[in-house]
Amino acid sequence: MKSVQQHRTALMIMNVIVALLCIASIAGYFFIPLFTVRVKLTPSAEDLRTIVGNISVGDVEVVYPDLETMELELSFDTIEFIGPVFSSNPIAETEALIARKADDIAVSVTPALRSVVTQVAEVTLVETVKTEVSQIATDKAKELIADAIPDISEDEQQAILEEAQINDEYFEMKSEEALELLNSGTADLGAVQDFAADTVEEVYDKLSATDHEELSDLTLSEEDRQQIDEIVEENIGEFTDEEGNLSMDTIVDLILSELASDGEGTASAPAVRALSLEAAAAAAPASAAATDTDEELAATISGYIRDFLIGESSAAIFYYLGLGAIALMAFSMLAWVYLLLKVFIKGFSMNPAVKLKAPIILWGWLPFLIFFLIPSAGMLAVDLAGGFGALAGRVAGIPEVVAAVFRSITNISFMTSGLFAFIAAVALIILFIPYNIVKKTLTLELAPRLTPEEEVDYISQNPSLMPQEPIVKEHTVPGDPYLDEELFEADRNGTDKSNEE
Repeated sequence: MKSVQQHRTALMIMNVIVALLCIASIAGYFFIPLFTVRVKLTPSAEDLRTIVGNISVGDVEVVYPDLETMELELSFDTIEFIGPVFSSNPIAETEALIARKADDIAVSVTPALRSVVTQVAEVTLVETVKTEVSQIATDKAKELIADAIPDISEDEQQAILEEAQINDEYFEMKSEEALELLNSGTADLGAVQDFAADTVEEVYDKLSATDHEELSDLTLSEEDRQQIDEIVEENIGEFTDEEGNLSMDTIVDLILSELASDGEGTASAPAVRALSLEAAAAAAPASAAATDTDEELAATISGYIRDFLIGESSAAIFYYLGLGAIALMAFSMLAWVYLLLKVFIKGFSMNPAVKLKAPIILWGWLPFLIFFLIPSAGMLAVDLAGGFGALAGRVAGIPEVVAAVFRSITNISFMTSGLFAFIAAVALIILFIPYNIVKKTLTLELAPRLTPEEEVDYISQNPSLMPQEPIVKEHTVPGDPYLDEELFEADRNGTDKSNEE
């Protein structure tokens, strides 16, 4: 009896583990998104220009760099799928769900776009300063050469500039200095004007160092300096705040405003404005509140998505997909609920053992298969085929913007709350071996024992249990049968002489 109690206790402990696995599998569907997709994008400068288009801030054209990887995420909770099913108007409720997801995408995309545009603004600002300074310096140098040496040809002018080493290599070096200035944190419009004037003065010195006597005594006049300041202010002034400081946020907001108006000053659709202020505020980094530009851009993105997705036919398709997801999850949960009930009910019996195969055989981890394994395998196949960019290149007639987006995709990953059910199913497989051993042992120990009378009665009712070979009863005879030839002969012939006598 002591052994029975030990084995029963062991099964009860393992049943508690099984129950916890069941509860975790069921709860996971409600506390973690049923389906999540994460997209990583690393657009090149060329692809970014194709996607966004040419944007100008004032008279300055935006310069696109090769960007760092950015990540976007979209999740669907179980409750979101269930809502439309119990609604009096499921299609309208589905459209509202799509609208909320459009806001979620906008909230996710806006800070990523701000990060992208910040990189774009930094490169644009450096390139603008470099271009303006080099253009001013080159123009002033040519003007001085033309004034000092009348009737000089353009080729001769270029030869003097090369002799003075006023070339692309020189201005690339000056662009590095401009980058250091802009990254110093103290740069303002005056600092850029001083940098431009110093560069022009340095160009004057280079020209004076040549072998041309006409250029031997060049100085930067106050009139030249004033002219340089006006040119810089005219071209760089767009990038300054009210106090004249070069503000990266100002540049970013200008570019985002262009994006929000589709780069053409076009007004966004009325539906765009349905984006809540709370959702737009969430689009900004945690360290700062959302700006008006962030709200405008998030509203624009949300409006584009809504215009593309919201419609009776698309809402119906999305609704039936939601029904399929709910049925899939309910089927999985049913297997775990069934096992949990069996563990609870059997816990009051002498033999609390249950069969652990139900969640595994009944596909208790089916959502993990549908929402993770299959799409992940599909992504692996795409990667082996060369990625989305290679696939887009093989499709004839695909729009260039779509192809650029596909080329920018470096990875798509998936996650689902069905992961808990999958882990629980694996745990049950591991637990199955010791559980089965204890279960069989306890079953044998609790098997009923028959008395001898019950055994004879049982055998008489089951003649098939009787041996098929005839039973030969042993005899004991007096004397030595091997010395008594008559008895020996009778025994050999199958007769009993003693009985005859």
